[in-house]
Amino acid sequence: MDSLNDSVSNDNKVPTYQIHHPKKSPKDYFFEFFMLFLAVTLGFFVNNLSENQSERQREKQYMTSLITDLVSDTAQIQSIHKSIVVQVHGIDSVTRILENRDQKNFVSNLYYFSLKYLNNANFFTGSDRTISQLKSAGGLRLIQRKGESDKIVEYYSSMENVSYNTESALKEFYRISDFERELFDFGVLRVKRLNIDSLRYTKNLKLLNGDPLKISYFYNQTLLYMSALINYNQLITDLRKQADSLIIFTKKSYRID
Repeated sequence: MDSLNDSVSNDNKVPTYQIHHPKKSPKDYFFEFFMLFLAVTLGFFVNNLSENQSERQREKQYMTSLITDLVSDTAQIQSIHKSIVVQVHGIDSVTRILENRDQKNFVSNLYYFSLKYLNNANFFTGSDRTISQLKSAGGLRLIQRKGESDKIVEYYSSMENVSYNTESALKEFYRISDFERELFDFGVLRVKRLNIDSLRYTKNLKLLNGDPLKISYFYNQTLLYMSALINYNQLITDLRKQADSLIIFTKKSYRID
């Protein structure tokens, strides 16, 4: 009976297996480390390459936008330049009238040329959309092309100088307006239903203040304003040259049509 039990007991035993792991050599450990290092390194370079390509795309997009701004600037400068040339020519006529106060139609001519050429101000307001975006994106660090950032900084520095001179020219313009309010009777245009062109041929026009000293001050202020406009026109002409140069340089650097 015991023999039978022993036989059954032995038959019910679950066989056990022992797993033997092969022993790794230092060479195997080195290979595993090398593969892991290679995978991490390649991942880093792929990620870095992708990020670099993304930044280069953004850079080109910014430069394309910059060119659009510059083209807008040059068109505006061209229009303002023509306007100032006409205005300066008209203001020169005002000064000549003021230098010959004994002429027959002195008052009517003074009304006409003063109100036609001294009552408007057309100044440059540059497009700063792209440069503002670049600054908010971390400055000019995105710009990698050699010489590009230097030319951009130079252009917008010149634009700031133009802005400063815009304020100066506007001050002279406001002083002109102050003198006109003291000298001219603007109500004539409304009461007699006159337009500016008809003033030159209107008789019996009178100045509100015919004081020779006041007229001399007005003459001096007119000269100052004309000088400010001539200087301003030269500044925006130089700025346009810079813009044209930057457009050509940027298009060539980034292969933009």
